Amino acid sequence: MKTTSSLLIIGQDMHIMNPVLFQAVEEQDSKILARMARKQVTAGAHALDLNLGPAKKSDQRLHWALKTIQEAANVPLFISSRVLSQPKILDKLQGTATINSVTADPTTLAADMEKAKTYSARLVVLLVRPGLTPFSVDERLQVAGDVLETASRVNFPLTDLYLDPLFHIRPDPVTWQLSRGLPDIESVLETIRMLPQLAGEKIHTLVALSSASQFLPPTERNGLHRRLLPMLAAAGLDAVILNCHDDRLMEIARNPLLPGTALPMPQVKTVDTATILW
Repeated sequence: MKTTSSLLIIGQDMHIMNPVLFQAVEEQDSKILARMARKQVTAGAHALDLNLGPAKKSDQRLHWALKTIQEAANVPLFISSRVLSQPKILDKLQGTATINSVTADPTTLAADMEKAKTYSARLVVLLVRPGLTPFSVDERLQVAGDVLETASRVNFPLTDLYLDPLFHIRPDPVTWQLSRGLPDIESVLETIRMLPQLAGEKIHTLVALSSASQFLPPTERNGLHRRLLPMLAAAGLDAVILNCHDDRLMEIARNPLLPGTALPMPQVKTVDTATILW
C-alpha cells in the first residue's frame, strides 16, 4: 500500500475575502503581504493561491502583489483567472503561473486554453458550465470529457491542465436536511478515481478544501478537512488548496496515505434551513 504522497500543497490565505489580505491590498502594505507569503511557505506550502477579486483597481494591485510575493517567496503561484485579460502580467510570468480557474463554458474555454498556452501557463478548469452544475459522477465526467475534447482540439497539453470536480450541495431544503450541510463527497471521490479511465492517461486534479465546508459551522470545518483529505489523496488527488496554519491538517497533507489518517466523517449538527437564503 502506498504510504506517501506527492500532493501539491497550495496556501489559501491570499484571498480578498481574508481581512488581513484586504487590509494589505487597500493600504499597499508590502510588509503584511510579504509576511503572509513567507508564513505559508514556512508552514509547508509548495505554492500560493492569489485572488484579489473583480474590483476595477485589481489590475494595478495585481502587478504590485505579484512583485511583492515573488520577492518574498520563491514558489509557484496560482492566480485568479482575471489575469487572462492582462497579457503584460502573463508575459512576465511566462512558464511559472497556473491560472485558477475558468469554467468549462464551451463558448470561452478554447480561447482560455489558447491564451494560457501562449504564455506557457497551466490552467485549472472547474467541472461546471452554464446550464449544468454537476451533482453525479456521470455529469461530472460528461463535463470533463468535453474539457478534454477541447484541450485536444487546441493542442493544450494535458500535463498543464488541472480539473477541479467541485463540491456541491443540492440547493433544496429536503436534500440539505438529509446531507446536514455536507457536500457530495463520494461523487467527487469517484470522479477523481474515474478521470484517468476517461482520458486514457493521468489527469491532474485539484480541489479547495474550504469549498467542501462552506456551509458548515466554523467549529466543524477543520475536522471535515482533516478527514476528507486522506480520502481525496487515496482517490488520486494531485493538488489541494488549504489552510497551512492548521498543524494537524498539514501533517496529514504531507503524508495523507499513512495508516490512521483516514478517520470517520464528523457528525455534523442538523442545519436550520429556515435561516438559509435559497
